[in-house]
Amino acid sequence: MKHLLARVLPFLFLIVLALVLALTTKGFATLASLSSVLRFSSVIIVIGVGMTFVIVAGGIDLSVGSVLAFASVVAAWCIEASGPLAIRLAGALGASGAGAVAVRVVVGILVGVLVGTLWGLLNGAMVVWLRLPPFVATLASMGLARGAAYILARAVSGTTTVEIVPEGFRFLANGMLFGFAPMPVVIMFVVVAAGHYVLNHTRLGRYSFAIGSNVEAARYSGVPIQRYTFAVYAILGALAGLGGMIEASFNGNGQAVFGAGYELLVIAAVVIGGGSLSGGQGTIIGTVTGALIMGVIDKGCTLRGLKYEHQLVVISVLIVIAVAFDMFQRRRTGA
Repeated sequence: MKHLLARVLPFLFLIVLALVLALTTKGFATLASLSSVLRFSSVIIVIGVGMTFVIVAGGIDLSVGSVLAFASVVAAWCIEASGPLAIRLAGALGASGAGAVAVRVVVGILVGVLVGTLWGLLNGAMVVWLRLPPFVATLASMGLARGAAYILARAVSGTTTVEIVPEGFRFLANGMLFGFAPMPVVIMFVVVAAGHYVLNHTRLGRYSFAIGSNVEAARYSGVPIQRYTFAVYAILGALAGLGGMIEASFNGNGQAVFGAGYELLVIAAVVIGGGSLSGGQGTIIGTVTGALIMGVIDKGCTLRGLKYEHQLVVISVLIVIAVAFDMFQRRRTGA
């Protein structure tokens, strides 16, 4: 009963928070506000699904915001650089100019996700092969990815921004599927559904819980620790890259400044949603709930004219409460 209460508390808090804001804040209880909350939360949730795997497995990743930025810059550069080649390829295949645009857009998205995956593997290598604590490894990676994003952006465009010309790329963030479903929300639901299934119904999910709960016991049980550590960091990197593509699509460019502070928001989503920084505990639905709580806070602060720093204070307090509650529960259960 206590375990069930701990799992539903974030959801109950989200409902109460939304009701209070709906009753006290003009303009909150509208479809436009709901759309804004989902837009704010979509990228955090997409990356949060990957962070859930890492935290469940006893790790942490501080580099996700920087990896998002680097992936957006690389993808933007590839989209622009692939223009002549895409036009020639489309001509050879007898396709129209729209076909060339589609090739460039698909190439850009694939490159962004691939860059994120490779950076996730780099994080995994530092944790597994160099045996660095995940906090140290990903803190260093955060600086490396952010610096690389600035260096590449300035080398390509002379600024921190690399423009994306094809308007077709904007569909990823601004398009509507079937005329009513925003693409970022569709992508978010697909990632959440896949993540929930993998975490709860596959060997990767079971082994992640085992590694995070007791790594030595998992090792003696025959769990290939290194392989699955690489896997969870690669998944998180790929989703950070995908998040970078959504951000780039929304803004029409790749920017070295994208994702600043996202590591706090993503980790907060997992922790507020019931994940434990000690490992072995966390759910995808809880992470979604944690991200929506922050989305509701963001919208409420905006409508009340409060600045971003006020949101940071509220989110930080929520992290402290969530972690303190987790430690209290573990002491009571002897976990």
